[in-house]
Amino acid sequence: MKSPPSVGELLARARAHHGAGRRREAESAYRKVLAKKPRHDQALFQLSLLLFESRRFEEAAPLLERLVEMHPGEPVYLTNLGEAYRQAGSLELAAAAFERILADDPHFPEAHHNLGITLMNAGAAADALPRLQRAVALRPDDARFQMTLAWGLLRLQRIAESIAHARRAVELAPDLAAAHRHLADALAEAGDRAGAIAAYRRAVDLDPTDHHAHSNLILVALTDPDYDAARLCAEARGWAKLHAEPLRPLQRPPTNDRDPERRLRVGYLSPDFRGHAIGQFVMPLLKHHDPGAVEVYLYSSVERPDFATDAYRELAGDRFRDIRRLDDPSAAELVRRDGIDVLIDLAVHGAGNRLRVFACKPAPVQMTWVGYAGTTGLDSVDYRLSDGYFDPPGTDLGVYTEAVLQLPSFWCYDPLEDPEAIRVGPLPALAGGAVTFGSLASPRKLHGGVLRLWARVLEAVPGARLYLYLEEHAREAARRTFSDAGVDPARLEFGGRVSRREYLERHHRIDIMLDTFPFAGGTTSLDAAWMGVPVVTLAGGPTLQRAGVCVAMNLGLPELVARSDDEFVARAAALVGDLPRLARLRGELRARLAASPLGDAARFAREMEGAFRAAWRRFCAAP
Repeated sequence: MKSPPSVGELLARARAHHGAGRRREAESAYRKVLAKKPRHDQALFQLSLLLFESRRFEEAAPLLERLVEMHPGEPVYLTNLGEAYRQAGSLELAAAAFERILADDPHFPEAHHNLGITLMNAGAAADALPRLQRAVALRPDDARFQMTLAWGLLRLQRIAESIAHARRAVELAPDLAAAHRHLADALAEAGDRAGAIAAYRRAVDLDPTDHHAHSNLILVALTDPDYDAARLCAEARGWAKLHAEPLRPLQRPPTNDRDPERRLRVGYLSPDFRGHAIGQFVMPLLKHHDPGAVEVYLYSSVERPDFATDAYRELAGDRFRDIRRLDDPSAAELVRRDGIDVLIDLAVHGAGNRLRVFACKPAPVQMTWVGYAGTTGLDSVDYRLSDGYFDPPGTDLGVYTEAVLQLPSFWCYDPLEDPEAIRVGPLPALAGGAVTFGSLASPRKLHGGVLRLWARVLEAVPGARLYLYLEEHAREAARRTFSDAGVDPARLEFGGRVSRREYLERHHRIDIMLDTFPFAGGTTSLDAAWMGVPVVTLAGGPTLQRAGVCVAMNLGLPELVARSDDEFVARAAALVGDLPRLARLRGELRARLAASPLGDAARFAREMEGAFRAAWRRFCAAP
């Protein structure tokens, strides 16, 4: 009779399986070792590493806890335990593990570095920075430490320093994709679109699996006037070829009941079920969905849940799914098990997107909406929701990989604020004697062409001022652009990042908003209307440049839409020429918004459900 394998034989077998990538067999063998000898150092450690590889951090933590109990002063075990806690979202426990290392050895660079990352994850960038700086001081030639410090500095808007450390990381490790990605992030924030796109492209060349860097490239291109719709589509298709096509083998024929009239299971998937602008569009829709027509599931990949996440969770009840710790194939399997009929992406290529879930085709009908009015590039996303202003007759629909499903309006808007607590203020020009133009759009949407056009507006309206949302690092470049255009930069006023309440109150100092191009304002234009401030917009060919058109036309204000640069200047100046009318419009805009299709959530929900039903019937009728 053959004797059972010894602990040594089992461990050797486990290591062989592990080295060959046979994780299931390796895990089984490691666990057999631990069944015989629960405190076996190597089996505990190697199994924890295997669980790390599978991103099963919560399962790895108890193994590492046992090792730390056995070897209290071993920094490797404490380091991995801290990382297991951090990756599982237990940030306080992670910080305690790294601090425990530093209590024994204050000069341990890895512990400073990891503690800095943990504090960054907790939203404490200012507290994290000294830790990251200390790690770099202790080990200045470590590219990883340099790029993490660049990340921390970027979060604190210390852009020039961030770029310098990112460049140093690239010098130290020119073949490290992450170093190029961190450099690209900093260059994008600095407004260097060409440099950022080149650095992102280099990151993707070095690591073709880095779909986040590739999506970031697309996001920067959205604001670059050198990219037209066809070029953006080609970029999105390139993303799909690299990152979605490898998942095609995971697609399976749907087994959903093909009854065209039954209640539909609808899933919304987003990384932004938190305090984020999409809430102003998604919340009113969710609150007005007809439960007799649709059963709603929310798939959330929010990294740091907040009060808004709790509100979404309350709305969805037991149909709220937290998928942040699931990889894309596993998240797709969850959607499939839930029997979702229509799955809607809410991010497109935005930060934290989960388009690779859609690449697995877990739902028979898949759509994209609200992230921005562009294309995913994926053949597995069937529809792109739009309206007649974003895609008017004659639009080249070949620049989308999805079929276009038009709604009467792309948005339904709710400020999610108490109108009595934040009231529309009087027209500032009547009290101040001079008109103030403004833009509270993301600084990433600003470029030389936008600023030069706005300089022409100031030139046409003597004495007028321009208020801009720009952080300190970008202000001098804006001043130079206006000075070069012959406009005194003293006519510019600036404000940085503030709370939402303060952001809304900034409208009290602005008479007229000026829109950006080629990426026009959506949320900011609707916020401005709610605060009584009209937005002059420049209509253009790219879909993203027609967001302002959608807002203005729904409000019944075609005079806010310009078709050329000259007309943009003339329309802005014309508003200044009749301040009494501008004051009346300021008092009317909030009511206009509420009475328009943009403010009718119940109607919008019925229209959205109608779009779901039409797409579902089409699927049911297909062979």
